[in-house]
Amino acid sequence: MLELVDSWNGLYERSLPENLAKIDQVPGVVLGFHATIDGLKAVRPDELARILAEDDALRQEVLESLGQVPLEINSPADLVIGLLDSMQKGKALQLMIRSEETFNWTMDKFGYDRLRIGGTSGNMANYLAPLGFAKILVYANPLTKEQAELFIDKPNLFVLVEEDGKFVLKPPRKAYEGEGVYAVHWIFEYPTDLKVKIPGLELTTPRANRYIAAWNPINNRLQVREDFKRGLLDRAADFSHFVISGFHILSENYPDGSTYRECLLPVADYLGQLKEAAPHLKQHYEFASIASPKIRQGIVDLILPHVDSLGLNEVELCALLRNIGRASLAEDIEAQDTIQAVLAGLVALMEHTKLNRIHLHDLGYYLCLQQKGFVPPKQTRAGLLLAATLAAARSLTGRIDDKADIKEGLGVDLSPRGLSRLQALAAHLEADQGFLTEGIASYGPYDLVFIPTKIVPKPVLTVGLGDIISSSAFIIGTME
Repeated sequence: MLELVDSWNGLYERSLPENLAKIDQVPGVVLGFHATIDGLKAVRPDELARILAEDDALRQEVLESLGQVPLEINSPADLVIGLLDSMQKGKALQLMIRSEETFNWTMDKFGYDRLRIGGTSGNMANYLAPLGFAKILVYANPLTKEQAELFIDKPNLFVLVEEDGKFVLKPPRKAYEGEGVYAVHWIFEYPTDLKVKIPGLELTTPRANRYIAAWNPINNRLQVREDFKRGLLDRAADFSHFVISGFHILSENYPDGSTYRECLLPVADYLGQLKEAAPHLKQHYEFASIASPKIRQGIVDLILPHVDSLGLNEVELCALLRNIGRASLAEDIEAQDTIQAVLAGLVALMEHTKLNRIHLHDLGYYLCLQQKGFVPPKQTRAGLLLAATLAAARSLTGRIDDKADIKEGLGVDLSPRGLSRLQALAAHLEADQGFLTEGIASYGPYDLVFIPTKIVPKPVLTVGLGDIISSSAFIIGTME
């Protein structure tokens, strides 16, 4: 095992200088369609116990419904049930708050420790801009002063503005319209081994993770601004990669009788137009936790046919497998917790979607399946290694101010879970020693790339790690 560890540490170290140089070769990256404000909140057992002790009816409702996670948050009980379920399992969970009363209750009872940029696109913008990419274009609507000031102040970070009939790139802080906070996404973070004790329930968190409860009425319908659509078509030649996200904020149904499909169809149509007008622009869809099977199916049917790549974790893979009629594979992943089951699920999803690339990122490892000929597998691995090093540095220090800071991640230990899964996968594939030290194999019509990642035992910050992992791996891993 020590020899294997040394081999992978050496690969990490040798790849980093080349990967940092590749950042300078990227013409530009577009990030849409979801930037908001996050309210970071550390879970405090005494605070949670006090809130439930103050309201017997609430506590009783929570205990009676624990384990039955709602699709959306329509009451304080829904919010707490989601939080406790995430903590019991140590699994990330995201639910949308649909009730303004619950939004006000959460603000009153929990508040937040601090505000920061939020949303998948917002996270990616603030994480990628310091790395020195030539241009980062982020979509933010509405871009108020409060939102604009949460974006990092870097000369390569822009929003798209129409001025005198021309589309220009301007820093967010010079392009905001009005003032006000219209959306807050609570990020409840908890560490490993946090103990919660309330009457009728005791739990200990098996791993560090986070629970997101999001109030976002403005972007609830994912209505992309027409000026942004026209502007990106006009300036698409300036960019090489488009990372798409934000569909987890949709509702199944709206008060006017419309549904999620009326929201998805215009976006799908636009992505199709963009693909036809700018075929060079590689498109990646970053999945997020979506409780609604109907919305997930809408994404499979309407959005995925227009993109090249998909990013997700094991939980999200299981959800999509159920959508495509492969529930037994999802059950295998959940029950067996083996890399063989995960691989079978990825293959099924690849066969169904016909995507060029699927990148699964989970605790301790990344596994990427891609169509042969899409990009060289060593290039894919380069992107994964950079993403893992970047995520380790971010977890260790809590911030990345420039690309030099990424080197901090090299000193982080490789994940024992990732190394164990690498060995199990090698045995399953009947691969030679080269796979154990290189992580690349041919698998039917696909190239398979696997890397064990570096894991910080007690991370300073976990919010947005999936966002930076997927975006950096996709950008660097699919460079021509």
